[in-house]
Amino acid sequence: MPADPLDPLVEIIPADRDATSEQGANQALPSREDRCWLLSPKHGQRLEAEIARKLAPAFAEILQQDADTAERRVTEAVAAFFPIYAQRPVRNNKGGGLINDSLCLYVAARLLAPRFIVESGSYQGHSAWLLRQACPHAEIISFDIRLSQLLHREADVTYCEGDWMERELPSFDPGTALAWFDDHINQARRLREAQARGFRQALFDDNFPVFNLYATGGVPLPTLAMVMDDSLTDGEEIRWMRHGKIFTYRYEKKHVFEARAVIKRYLPLPDLTSVTRYSPPSGMTYVELGR
Repeated sequence: MPADPLDPLVEIIPADRDATSEQGANQALPSREDRCWLLSPKHGQRLEAEIARKLAPAFAEILQQDADTAERRVTEAVAAFFPIYAQRPVRNNKGGGLINDSLCLYVAARLLAPRFIVESGSYQGHSAWLLRQACPHAEIISFDIRLSQLLHREADVTYCEGDWMERELPSFDPGTALAWFDDHINQARRLREAQARGFRQALFDDNFPVFNLYATGGVPLPTLAMVMDDSLTDGEEIRWMRHGKIFTYRYEKKHVFEARAVIKRYLPLPDLTSVTRYSPPSGMTYVELGR
């Protein structure tokens, strides 16, 4: 039977077997973004435009710029991100930032353009590498309590084993510095520490509201969203389940008052999942700290 002329022609091109075969933890490509990728340039640009429209209002407020300028700058950063991300040295960053969070981190760092960056949570080295791509001239110091997990080292990034509060930092200009926390440690505490060490800008990952605590493992309690949540009462017990295991946390206001007092501006970035269709969802937040 002849083919129906109205049927679309779909050509299935097998992926290169070598490119997708598992070659150890760093070479495996299990993440959705590596197996599902839009290859048509025209529609890739449409995706970038949708992402930029989603992010632009938040960055207009963060950068205190007009909407058109912010959208143009975000659009340029988003377009630059995808070819950079495709060349990332840590191919499998499961347990760390994947594509949605990586995109937000790259755009934020590129637009904020800090000259000094401290990262808490090196993990496999992906985010320090990404920060270097966004800020090629910044001084970057990356901390982790276990550097044994590090798979990639940037030649000009300083890696330190231990908590970021255990080491003196070089002098820096607070106006051109950024603290980046993806370490699953109490975010109220990290916020106070950053302010005490002179930082005026900070980015936090895994900032989930109280009704989504099941969405991530190792929740950095209390999260910033919980710090800002007026519905929580002192002594309230919060319970949730993750992977069949039940967790409980008792909320105490005394632990959040000081943290809330140092927040000048609190701006969660929009979740990109509905636009990119990649999972897991992003949970990144920008905070401007008072003096």
